[in-house]
Amino acid sequence: MKRNYLLEIQKQEFVTCLTMALFPHYTNTGHLHCTVIGAFGENIVEKSPLNVLNESCEYYGSSFEGRLKSAQQILKRQKNLPIMVSITLEYCMIPLGSPLKKDTAWVAFRYIKQIDPKSANSIITFHNGVQLEVNISKDVLETRLNKAARLISTYQLRQKMNKDKRMINLIAEDPEEY
Repeated sequence: MKRNYLLEIQKQEFVTCLTMALFPHYTNTGHLHCTVIGAFGENIVEKSPLNVLNESCEYYGSSFEGRLKSAQQILKRQKNLPIMVSITLEYCMIPLGSPLKKDTAWVAFRYIKQIDPKSANSIITFHNGVQLEVNISKDVLETRLNKAARLISTYQLRQKMNKDKRMINLIAEDPEEY
């Protein structure tokens, strides 16, 4: 299903719950911009995908570096980690390359409906029917989806434990209290 989108150029953009993907976009002059693919259209932002993610993490209460450190603590000894842009919204982005490179593309975990192989690439189908061909294999992409699912479930469990007062009372400050 093909969709026609209105394309706008903006100076500022934050990842919202409608953001499906961030892709690097180089201008004719070689400047790195970000194409933000949303549920209802696309925008080009005059910043790199990494800058858009960092500003979005800051908007939601942390920094990209802080979110990355948290992911490293939860997903020990893993590489190419997903980032929880917003813990409250349970909004997680998955890198299609190294998360520290400015021109890495990112996709939103919650919008991925299906992944189909296409030679060494994959075709991601989002819930709204939009399809994107990406230069990453289906197996690698599914491994990254599994990491994102684990990251999200860990945060959900932590939030549930903090809300459940009975769980808080089970934790003693001093080993002698047991």
